Amino acid sequence: MTIQHTPEQEIWVMTTEGANITGYNSRYLQQLAKKNAQLPDNERFIKVRMRSNRHELWLPDLLHYIDEIGYGPHQNKK
Repeated sequence: MTIQHTPEQEIWVMTTEGANITGYNSRYLQQLAKKNAQLPDNERFIKVRMRSNRHELWLPDLLHYIDEIGYGPHQNKK
């Protein structure tokens, strides 16, 4: 699953926004953000920051994670 992104998409997104963009479950993205936030900055595979007690994810890193790891939503098999 290759998702193309443009410079306009290089923004911080809340986990619910990231879920809407990627099709991932928002709870999964919340857990992913929490785990990444606990890592040192140089070991994180997705940049994470806290805003108003909520996690924000750096969208290009999230899209790269989807392309590289491949977990998440799958097409329904018919």
